[in-house]
Amino acid sequence: MAQRILDPEYLTAYRDELVARLNFVTELTGKLQPGNELGAEPGFGLLDSSQAARQQYAQAHRDTWDNLQKLRADLYGAIVTLNESMGLSTDAEELNIVELDATGSDL
Repeated sequence: MAQRILDPEYLTAYRDELVARLNFVTELTGKLQPGNELGAEPGFGLLDSSQAARQQYAQAHRDTWDNLQKLRADLYGAIVTLNESMGLSTDAEELNIVELDATGSDL
């Protein structure tokens, strides 16, 4: 049976990467707010086809917004889970040390 080892340094590095990605997605969603760089609708003109283009753009903007919000929630959830895992790992390791010391270290 394979032994499973939890590497707290790896988890910390992975969590830090997820935090960086969450910060990037948060920055990007800020740019999608009305009035910001990506929150302004481009000019589509007055042709009949421009109305369809405007609707397609609005739908794509909404879909992008929704997907980024879902991604933010997923990243946040993963960060919380990693934080909890690292806390449980630390607690378990401390308990192992206490129990090992209690046995007299006869191993």
